Amino acid sequence: MKSLEIIGFTKDYRTNTNVIYAQILVKEYFDLIGDNYNKFQLQRKKETHKGYKRLMEDLEEGALLPGITLAIEPSKAKEFIPLIEKKAKEKISEQLESIKDSIYILDGLQRTHKIKELIDSKIEFKAEQKLLLEIWVEPEISHLVYRLIVLNSGQKPMSMRHQIELLFTTMRTTLIKDIPTLEILVENKEDKRTKASQFPFERLVTAYYSFLTKSPEVDKTTIVSQKIVEEKIMDETEEYLSDSFASFKGYLKKYCELDNELFRICDNSEIKSFRNWFADANVINSFFSSIGKLHEAKAGRIEKAINVLIEKLKSAKKGEDIIKLEEYKKIKEEVADPKKYNVGFATRLLLSKSFDEYFRDEGDRTLHECWIELSLDLKKD
Repeated sequence: MKSLEIIGFTKDYRTNTNVIYAQILVKEYFDLIGDNYNKFQLQRKKETHKGYKRLMEDLEEGALLPGITLAIEPSKAKEFIPLIEKKAKEKISEQLESIKDSIYILDGLQRTHKIKELIDSKIEFKAEQKLLLEIWVEPEISHLVYRLIVLNSGQKPMSMRHQIELLFTTMRTTLIKDIPTLEILVENKEDKRTKASQFPFERLVTAYYSFLTKSPEVDKTTIVSQKIVEEKIMDETEEYLSDSFASFKGYLKKYCELDNELFRICDNSEIKSFRNWFADANVINSFFSSIGKLHEAKAGRIEKAINVLIEKLKSAKKGEDIIKLEEYKKIKEEVADPKKYNVGFATRLLLSKSFDEYFRDEGDRTLHECWIELSLDLKKD
């Protein structure tokens, strides 16, 4: 990447985030970000409308595109701070070239797709045709959470859901470091799991969204009530958002323990169909939405309830349906009557209300007992 050139520095004084401005030859852009740049941005499909066709034609003719915004993974960002303070441009370029698996696209993914298509088509760019880059260097997780969820949402026409996806893309390495058993899958399918604690990227995104919004309904972004909830979150302080992410990460670590034990019990047994129960979208979103509702006032109760469930699962032998998932399956089929409810909605209603009761009772009542009680209430409705 001989052409990578640092051309300036600035700082966002609200979050104290260092920003590097750089330029690079278009043909060398993928030497910086790598060909696997889109691995964890599954929701952002390639756009095909006429505007992007024109963009490709203009790019081929030598047009200068709007700048692309990149971010450095937080654990790597610390290495850049002393170099930025010294304005050591050449050293910064060398450092950027050495960490391409830790550089993520925050704004400019569609432009990147189109550049890749032109390169794959063997198009020759102009000899000195360059891209402008804005690179965020933020080692503090609290600042990054605030910047991505609040500041960037106010500056870009993106949904809160998309901002969370960007957050998890950027912090993937940090999450895996803090939760050693966690493995993030690219494909959004439970049947791709070969062991416990493997979760699709999209599943973790919706779990955190459910935690923040206190609702398992993650696909209703056009509903007024959901927008009101999102706007309330946008009004929260940096400290609140940072603490919330730290809390979510702690609960996710516990959730991986639950998943580990259930997978052990069910795998290669007569109840193997339940080995991915904790990876199911309805289950994980309902679990974390309930915690989101209760953790500020009842964190101790939640902790105790989760520990009770972990110990119960640990005590079970292989093939033992200790939390009665066969019964859950029957209850769900009775409650999720397609004549009365949307099946997915009814399932999440049963699960989220059951987790609410289970956490409030500190695990004194079993999940099975909560499912039965809530199913009776739902049948009355």
